Amino acid sequence: MRAIITRWRMMLALAAGVVALGTAAAAASADRLAAGQLQGQGWTCVLVPVENLLHCRNPGSEPLGAGPTELDFLVFDASGATLLGTEHLIRSDLYHGQPCNGTPTGPYEFIPRGPGYYACHHFVLP
Repeated sequence: MRAIITRWRMMLALAAGVVALGTAAAAASADRLAAGQLQGQGWTCVLVPVENLLHCRNPGSEPLGAGPTELDFLVFDASGATLLGTEHLIRSDLYHGQPCNGTPTGPYEFIPRGPGYYACHHFVLP
């Protein structure tokens, strides 16, 4: 009998943990990530005039002019309030026709910045 009570207690504790985790996840998704929050944590955000989109890179990552081999950005609308998705860049000397598994799918797009990069967007460009 004691084993049955112990099992029920464990099941109730597990169920309570699942409910608490679900509530925390819902609260986190309700908090919208904004470019200003990232900048406050040391991220660098640059408005790309051609696209009119704000691209943010994490602290410690090199700017395009420095020629890092690959770079990832979080991309926001021009106001920095709405996260659109991510962008992955590969330096042109390392790009060999790899397919972009973003949105839309297909080849990477050439970006003539620094030593030249190919970009894959993981969101639909406006």
